[in-house]
Amino acid sequence: MPHEESSSYSESVSPASGQLVRPKQVSDEDRRRVRAALRAGEWQFERRNGYVRPARHLSCGQDCVLADLGECGDRKCGNYRLGDKSALVRPDFLEFCVEHILQAFSRKELEAGINYCSLGSGQLLFDWELMERLTQREGVRIRGMHLIDKDYGGPKQRSSAVRAQRLFAGWFEESAWEDRDGDLGPCPVRSFLSATEFQRWALRRGEEVHVLLDCDAVGARKQIDVAAFRKSVLRAGGLCLVLSNPAKRTAIVKRRRQDGSAKLQELELQVYRRRAWRHLKSVSHSRTRSRQRSRSRRRKRSRRSASGTPPRKDSGRARLVSRKQADRCCERCAR
Repeated sequence: MPHEESSSYSESVSPASGQLVRPKQVSDEDRRRVRAALRAGEWQFERRNGYVRPARHLSCGQDCVLADLGECGDRKCGNYRLGDKSALVRPDFLEFCVEHILQAFSRKELEAGINYCSLGSGQLLFDWELMERLTQREGVRIRGMHLIDKDYGGPKQRSSAVRAQRLFAGWFEESAWEDRDGDLGPCPVRSFLSATEFQRWALRRGEEVHVLLDCDAVGARKQIDVAAFRKSVLRAGGLCLVLSNPAKRTAIVKRRRQDGSAKLQELELQVYRRRAWRHLKSVSHSRTRSRQRSRSRRRKRSRRSASGTPPRKDSGRARLVSRKQADRCCERCAR
């Protein structure tokens, strides 16, 4: 990840872990412009300051209010959005997430509202894409969003991540939810610095989430028992949607056994090979031709070693000598 110094600028002050994020004001006109660009297929990205971000300006010439959102800009990453071979990984993963969410929950549940948690959410570009798609096109209501990343505070705080978080909260402030008393209010967005902190908070509050997103959250994953965390924070029937690097996407559901214990069941796992998503079994032996030749040579050497046959180090030279001898023979026959 690119280096960035912390800032004391007032907009970059992070909330305490588990507290509501203070939203940045986003006007209805700014939302309208962005959504118009999305509908027209004019939504553009660029690499800026080490991150992939929405372009600073919309096609209409106006500033893009979401320009501070971002995601990993490592050109070597298998999930790099601007890469020639990996450009479709994240857009395809978005469709993958939407499809599984719509299949996992009834229309009644989706309209009543779901709780969402994102592990290693960073600068929230993909989270914004997913939430925008669900709320605007699929009619899903979001009752709460929980964002987990060390960049939101503490000694590793990044001012750009905090700005992105406030912008994200401000954008979805228009999304109203209804509490038990029938009152409407803004969709609450909470900030956490680690998975452990969220796990403890959720346990105290009795909070369980419908959707847990793990979008290339390698660093956050290393710090926890991943399976235990997923079992703890997901509700029964809840979905965990994972994008790993090199490009691999997984859908996991939490089930309840008859004895009441929880288990995680893998619904789908696919890897991205040669610009297409494939099931793992179909590519386990599918490699490049050079790798296949190398594997074939290793097998032959292994068989020779097992049989005691000395390796044929000069086989190429032997073929050359045989070819020369054959040529001389043909010359003598021609005379």
